[in-house]
Parts: sequence; structure tokens; C-alpha cells
Amino acid sequence: MISEAHAPGKLYIAGEYAVVEHGHPAILVAVNRMLTVRVSQRDGGLTDGAQSEPAVGARSVGNIRSQGHDEAAVTWHRDERGLCVPDDERPGAAYLVSAIRCVEELVCAAGMGLRVFDIDVTSDLDDISGSKYGLGSSAAVTVAAMRALLDFYGLGAAFEPMKQYKLAFVIACRAGNVGSGGDLAASVFGGCIRFCSPDRDWIGHRLSNTALSELIRMPWPGLSVTRLQVFGDEAEIHHGDSSAGAQSGTSNRSAVLRLLVGWTGKPASTADLVTNVQHHSTDERERRYREFLEHSDRCVDALCEALTRSDMAAIREQIAQARELLRGLSSLTGTLIETPRLTALIEAATAHGAAAKSSGAGGGDCGIAIIGVEGDAGTTADTGNDWAESGAGLACATSSVGGSAVNGSSAGSAKSAVPGIFHDWRSAGIEPLDLAVCGPLADAPQWQTRRSSRKDDHVRLALQQHTAEPNNAFDDVHFIHHALCGVSVDRIDTSTTVCGSRWELPFYINAMTGGSQHTGSINASLARAAQATGVAIASGSQHAALRDPSLAITFAVIREQSQGFVFANVGPSVTPQQAVQAVTMLGANALQIHVNLTQEIVMPEGNRDFSDWPQRIREIIAASPVPVVVKEVGFGMSRRSVEQLAALGARTIDVSGRGGTDFAAIENSRRTAHEYAYLDGWGQSTVLCLLDCLSGAPVEIPVDIVASGGVRNPLDVVKALALGAKGVGVSGYFLRVLEERGESGLVEEINDWAEQLRSLMALLGAVTVADLQHDDVLLSGTTLEQAKLLGIDATALTHRSV
Repeated sequence: MISEAHAPGKLYIAGEYAVVEHGHPAILVAVNRMLTVRVSQRDGGLTDGAQSEPAVGARSVGNIRSQGHDEAAVTWHRDERGLCVPDDERPGAAYLVSAIRCVEELVCAAGMGLRVFDIDVTSDLDDISGSKYGLGSSAAVTVAAMRALLDFYGLGAAFEPMKQYKLAFVIACRAGNVGSGGDLAASVFGGCIRFCSPDRDWIGHRLSNTALSELIRMPWPGLSVTRLQVFGDEAEIHHGDSSAGAQSGTSNRSAVLRLLVGWTGKPASTADLVTNVQHHSTDERERRYREFLEHSDRCVDALCEALTRSDMAAIREQIAQARELLRGLSSLTGTLIETPRLTALIEAATAHGAAAKSSGAGGGDCGIAIIGVEGDAGTTADTGNDWAESGAGLACATSSVGGSAVNGSSAGSAKSAVPGIFHDWRSAGIEPLDLAVCGPLADAPQWQTRRSSRKDDHVRLALQQHTAEPNNAFDDVHFIHHALCGVSVDRIDTSTTVCGSRWELPFYINAMTGGSQHTGSINASLARAAQATGVAIASGSQHAALRDPSLAITFAVIREQSQGFVFANVGPSVTPQQAVQAVTMLGANALQIHVNLTQEIVMPEGNRDFSDWPQRIREIIAASPVPVVVKEVGFGMSRRSVEQLAALGARTIDVSGRGGTDFAAIENSRRTAHEYAYLDGWGQSTVLCLLDCLSGAPVEIPVDIVASGGVRNPLDVVKALALGAKGVGVSGYFLRVLEERGESGLVEEINDWAEQLRSLMALLGAVTVADLQHDDVLLSGTTLEQAKLLGIDATALTHRSV
């Protein structure tokens, strides 16, 4: 049996230093030079669990061979556990040995037998002369070996691209050398991608205590891979009326981008350069380093937009900005990033109208140039042949994109510029490389401008807020202990009714996220945990999917993974028809309308007109085919707000008060000047909202109240229920559990909460959730002071059981 797989090399376009910090983006391309791994089964090479097997540990040996790399050649055997063991320590074979061990760990977990085989590696990433161009050979060998081994064992179809990426990352980690993982992403996904690196500390912590199959299924903090439709990676969009063009026999014009690559002839150690920068960034230069990261993020996303529009003026501006950021980083850290030859490469290309910079960690290796033409898409191949025939060492890729003409460029000027660029490069001792951007190799979500990256930002910043759960207003609520009021735990009924449906547990996974690849995987994990424990779950805001249907799967996955009670989620800015569409998208049992006035004010791209929100809420409630919950997002609902919403037709309201995730702080951290810091702590606590709505006046409001915001443990749930909530939503705490312990850890935590909830109710003598509202409650601290100002009779709360 023989299995063969290929993987391309990579080049960085921008963000190559910032990307080493998790969650920060870079742009990469995969190039059309490939590394190939062939796995060939040896005769009789079957071991434990397979037919006609010899005993595990028998001296069956396999060979690892790498063309032109004797340092990677080694024989290997299996030890008594069946583990692949090289017969000699060869650092050059480390990634291959790690790939064998990781893939076979999954093979054993699937109950399959192991085999003995040979591995052969061939590569055209480097020149036949032995020149090393810095195209990412270690990443390519990792990905190619992983894919060949998965196919060899018949597991390839079971691993979608993101799982393949995570497996490749683990392989590289266990081989002892992994950076940002961007090179792995380029080799897995191909084409042009926007990439954010995962949190390596988080992964390293879990490598020792999490099964590999579970680890690659978990959401990884910071990780994001999205497709940029550029350099040939998109469907052709014609200018003007295509039918008219067809009738007239004329071809349609389209914008074309071409990538040129030059090699300086000096191989650079990426690991050494990056380590030096990170070492210097931990002392007094920390503030400036953080500023560099913020500026790099904005530059990368602006370049993403410019590339997808084929806007050469903007591309030149952002590539120049990326170059200046690297020069500033070089000055800050004393690390040589742009060598004199790279400077010559850049200046030669920019003199001919291209956008140019170093690629990768710098210090040598490659530089890139991007040049644009407004050419005939039908003659692209001819244009490329003209360049190749000029002796330029063609390194180009094409992009056919609709829109305006590429600024400052024409087909003629580009064709004449490229030979000039290559001539000047050769004169400076720079070798033009015969490269092109290879096409996409795996599906990835299309990059959706800054809105999708904002979703990932929200998750990252929310997790930072929930690193530890601080004190909040729930700590001002105390139960008076009555020593003889306890009841049997077996009698406890934790069920409640929310939106007309009976829930077995009175707490649920509240609205969090969706709208990007990373957040979609989070939703899938949360939904599987909800299904396993029987709790309800709410989607994050579905606005992104209503704007772009390709993002619907990042929300619809909730219903795919959970058959229980599901909330859809929209804001008051959508139309009634869109609200119904959101419900349909999830097959939802109820609809949340989130009101987030404070967040919108602080959000750089937020709404600024809220005058029609009441009428829109009324219309959405009237049109919704399912019950509606109107909820805040963490700033609280006053009694006045609840009364207004009741008049608009709302029958269930989530007061969602201060104490949990602070979206004003999150949005302020996304601002360059952080000018809204004075709004930290804005709004009312969840506890005060419950007291205000349910105890603040003798007139009962005809609504059901649910509560969320700052819920950290089962006792907080019990306190919220005792203050009148019908159900209690939990977001930030459950997200942190998912991040730290994975799906199985979240399932365990929810089940623990359910058990503790029954015990606490028995302790308080409450057989049902409704009984909790008769327990005696003491208020203290700031909550007591604020409650008195709102006219709440705190003394009456202490005598409810009489």
C-alpha cells in the first residue's frame, strides 16, 4: 500500500512579527513549490490489531529517507508499546517521527492496528544547488507527512481542514520547534490567507493532560484562518454588462495583481530573529512593542481590504506602512530585519511602481513585490509568458477582481516594469525566483473585512476579563440560615418555565458569539455541551449571517449540535423579516432581542441613531413566530425600561446587569486612544436590577424576568432565583471553562452545577425554584445602599419565610 501527499511552501506578505503573539493577524501565501511525502507499507508490515500481524515490538523496521538531506535519513522500529522509535537521533527526521507518533495515537484511539512502513521525502522548496530560500520546509514536511499518514491509515476523510491544521501544529510542537504556525496554515490551506496564531501556552498546557483527539476538536484561543480572494483565488467578476460584452465579441477587463519574489542569497534563522525581538519586548520596551502590535493589526486588515479590492494605491500605502513598522521594530530591539540587500530589493521594485517589502522574519531570505495591471483576463497567460521569455525568472500570480482599474498601472507599464525590476535585482545580487501563488488546497471561510475579526477580538478580550472572577454584587446577597429547614435532596425539583417551555435546569448557556470561523467552532462546542447536559443555549448576535449568508453555518451549528431549547439572537436594528430569518436559521425555540446602547456608543463602528429602537422592538415581537426575550448585554435593565418593554409587548426580559463581561471596556480597548475608559463600571448590577424590577414597587409588571451578568457559581444562580428570576444565563464563566478544560470539562462543570444546585436548594428548604422566593435574604454593602435609594424595602426581604 502506498500513500502520497504534497504540501507547498509559504511566504509572508505582512504581519510576520506580530503574528507570533496569539490572536494577531498576518497575511501569507502558499507558493507553487511542493514537498512530497510517500508512505509505503513494508511486506508483512502489520502490527497489533491487524490481520496476519507479528507481535508489537517485533524487530520490524522502517526507513525514513529525504532526497538531498542525509541528516534526515534513519531507520526506525517499534518499542514494546508499539511506539515509533528512531534507531539513531537525527534532528532532520524529528518532524517525520513526530508525525508518525501523533497520527498513530489517533489510529490507536480509533481501535485500528498499526503498520510498519517506509517514508520518502522529495522537495523542490530549495534550489537544486542547495540554496535554501526560506519557504518553510519544516512546515511543508509536517503537513505532507501528516496527510500521507492519515490517508495511509484511511483517516483522511475524517479530518476537515481545521482539524488537520491543529494536528499539524501539535506535531510541530512535539517535534520541539513551532513558531506562530502561520507556515503550517499556508501549507494546509494554500492560496492567500489571513492568519491569527493560537495561544501556544494554552496548547502547551493541554498537550500533557488532554487526549489528542479531544485537543484538536476544542476551540483554540486566538486561532483564525480566513481566505483572501486574491492572487487568482476567486471567481471572475466582469466589469459592466457581461451579456453586452459577449454579444460584441469583446473580452471583459479585470484588475490583475502579480506577486514577484526575490531571494537575497542569505538564509536567515527565523527562530533566532523572533526570539531576539520577543526577548527585548519584555523589558522597558513593552509599551512600544504593544503599540507595534496594535499598528500591525490595523495595517494587516487595511491591506486585506486593499488586496481584495485590487487597489494598488492602497496596497502600496499599506505595504510601505508594514515596512516602516518592521524598521521601527528593528530599531526598538536592535535586531537586523531589513538587510542592505533587502533594502536594494525594495527600492528597485518601488522605483518601478510596485509595492515591496521584506518577507518573513527578515535578516536575509526573500523580499516580495506586488504589481498591478488593468489587463484582459483572457490574455493573462500570454502576459505571463512574455515575462518568462524576458528572462526575468517569473514569480507572479494573477487576480481577477471586479471594481475600478488598478491605480497607477496599465498592462503595458507592468509588462515593461517587471524586466526592469528583475534586472535591478540581479545587479544588486538578488535572485528572482520562479514562483507563483498556488491555488487553495482546503476550504476556509472568506475573510469578511473587520466585522469578522471583531468577533474574534470580542472572544479574546472577554476571556481576558474572565481570567479571574472578581467580587460583584452577588457577594452583597446573603441567605439567613435556618438550621432545621432542610429537605431531602431527592425531593428537589430544579425545573422552571421560560418562554412557555419547561426546562429541567433553571440555568442556561447565554448568548456569546458567532460570525467567524473561530467563533463558529466555539458555538459548536458550546452546543455539544448543552446537548450533553440538557441545558438551553442562546446564540450570539446573528447580524453577521444576515448580512452574509456564508456565515450562517457559524450560528446554525448550534442547532446541528443541540436538539434542546435554542434562542436566536438579533438586535433592534434588524427588520421583522430578518428577525424571522434568524429564527429560521437556527430552528429556534425563542428569540432574544439584545439592546446594547452603551456598547454601540463606545464601538468605533457602532450605531449612532437609537430613536427607532422602541418601534422596531414592537414590530419584531409582533412578527416573531416564537416567544421573545428582550435582553441587555451587561449594563442592566431599570424598572422603567422593563415597564416600557412590557408596554411594547415583551413578556420575558433578561435584565443582564453589570458584573460579567463588560462590552464597553472591550470596545474601548479596540480604540486607539481608549478614550472611553471613564465608562468602566457603567450600569446597574444584575442583583440591583432584580431588586428594582421585582421589589421596587407594589405594582407587579406583567413580565417574566430572567437574569444574567456576573454569574460565577451555583450559589449565584440560587441568589438570582431567590430574587425572582425564572432562569439564569451564564456566558463568560462557561466560556473560560471551555477554553481551559475543553468540551468534556464544560460538560463536567455544568453537571456539577446541577448537583450543587439541588444541594443548595435542599439546604434552603426549597423543594421548587419558586420556593426560593420565600427564603429570607440579607443585603449588604453597596447593593444595600443603592437598594434603599431606589425605595426597596430591604427589611422585608429578611422576613419572607414568616
